[in-house]
Amino acid sequence: MRFLHLRLLVSSLIVALASAATAGQKVDIYRADTLVKSQSEGERNAAARATFGEVIVRVSGQRNALDHPAIKAALPKAQNYLFGFSYKSSTEKITVDGKTFPAVGLQLNYEPQAIEQLLRESQLPLWPATRPKVLVWLVAKDPTGLRLIPEVTDLQAMQLQAQYRGLPLSFPKMDLEDSLSLTADDLWAVDLEKIKTASLRYKADAILVGRYTPYNLGPIPMPLDDAPPSGGVDGREITFTSPTPLNRPMTMVGAGATDVAPAPVIQGPWLGDWQLIHASSDQTFTDETPEVKGLFVSAIDHAADYFANQYAIMPTNQGPQTIVLRIGNITGFGEFKQVQAYLGELAMVQRMEVVKINAEGMLVRLTTEGDVKLLMSTLALGRRLAPLQSATLVDTPMGAVVADQAAVVVNDPGLDAEVMAELDQALANEQIPGVTPAPPQMQAPVYGGTAENPLIYIWQK
Repeated sequence: MRFLHLRLLVSSLIVALASAATAGQKVDIYRADTLVKSQSEGERNAAARATFGEVIVRVSGQRNALDHPAIKAALPKAQNYLFGFSYKSSTEKITVDGKTFPAVGLQLNYEPQAIEQLLRESQLPLWPATRPKVLVWLVAKDPTGLRLIPEVTDLQAMQLQAQYRGLPLSFPKMDLEDSLSLTADDLWAVDLEKIKTASLRYKADAILVGRYTPYNLGPIPMPLDDAPPSGGVDGREITFTSPTPLNRPMTMVGAGATDVAPAPVIQGPWLGDWQLIHASSDQTFTDETPEVKGLFVSAIDHAADYFANQYAIMPTNQGPQTIVLRIGNITGFGEFKQVQAYLGELAMVQRMEVVKINAEGMLVRLTTEGDVKLLMSTLALGRRLAPLQSATLVDTPMGAVVADQAAVVVNDPGLDAEVMAELDQALANEQIPGVTPAPPQMQAPVYGGTAENPLIYIWQK
């Protein structure tokens, strides 16, 4: 029997999601939701086989992960990777072999350790569950001019693909504050200064700007910051649309939205131009698809591929690496435990050892599955440990990557004698969870900071 797998849309597609401050967002990457026609074991096992590949792609960050022989071999026994499941009522219908049945919602929870072990055995990356939250600005050009809000069905395609890849999205409210900060023309010109300013209120980790138009209305102009002062590029004239009058009604959605006008029906193909703004890097990519929803799916794939490359733990033959951190702003036992818990929960940290605690803070030796660059990117995403100053990564003659740091003065409140005694006693008496000194025969090569020259971070309370 053919099993029809339907991914569920689990969140509102138009309500703004970025009201709270973020420091990356933890995504339930080991969960899959689907519809089944009954609560039988056979239906559940079929659902596991249908959703197993989705979980593998989401956890690995690799679109081609399903082509790996080990993953193909594991697919028929996907139910063995489950640790739990639950059912819920649904008003949806499901069609199987041409017949329609009332659907039952099924939530499948896969065992993280089993999935991660499979990826390691397959030499596939592991993209941890803390993912950057992406704020999406969209603007389209059609025969009536520029509009800021896509069709709901197109937005659903973007949200579903983001759910499939495990990439948290948020959308602007498009309320009065947004309309005063950023116009459709600003987005169409990719005015980065205005876009970044308007995005501050949403506290996202990255910004994705999408511009799209029917092919017969193209080409899409170059971004404002990249456009030449005059003339064109490669013989093509670069022109921008005339400014939108300030009194022209703006299509809005979300809180305070009014007068949402339906978009005209337009035939493709469609051109899309995307700019991903993250940290100090700007990524651009273009695409052409028969339908608008294809542009949105492609954009999410491009963005997810980029972030997976930034944050995934890549398989390596070099073995574990040792990185030493000196962490300041530890003023009591509470901060000590918080730092310990935070570092111990990082997916790339295999072992953690507190070397010593003094007035400068705590010295921590990490054995990591990944190099110092990945650790620094991971800490930057988490925003709980801030570097005291910018560290520059340089290649040594031996090929190792180390942090080149200038001498610094630690402006730290320090530890008084009572707190020092409290921490010292805690270290002497407590078997700290996650802190296991490495045996001599397993000492890892040093690729990051050392005890003499550690990477210096400040704990953010």
